[in-house]
Amino acid sequence: MDDTPVDPLIKRAVANAVMERASLELNKLLVELAEALNPFPNFLGIGSIKAVEVEPSGVSNPDNGCVVVCPDGELRELVLRMIPGPFDMGGVEQTDEMAELDLPPGEYVAYAYAAVQELLELLEAQQARQ
Repeated sequence: MDDTPVDPLIKRAVANAVMERASLELNKLLVELAEALNPFPNFLGIGSIKAVEVEPSGVSNPDNGCVVVCPDGELRELVLRMIPGPFDMGGVEQTDEMAELDLPPGEYVAYAYAAVQELLELLEAQQARQ
């Protein structure tokens, strides 16, 4: 048995490097998959928003709001607002905004992996229809 003591600082640096590498690789994969989806899906049937909602199982953080993957492969928070509008058009107008996300590496990896799984399912379904 190896009696060399474990240096927590070194192990933390190794873990951070592994997480950074995973983040970079998942980001590349997301970009590739998003580019392959043609057409990129609408968010909940709303024609003006191209996005796919991402819900990582067991890791979702409610402070992040509605996390989506966009056609460029980036993860963003979709902020939908309902504002009073002309009565003859239903009385309500919708605005949407794609906010940048600043996720810690562990959360990013969880969301990115869930996004990869969602995009793969959509891509498989598109290819099956062709």
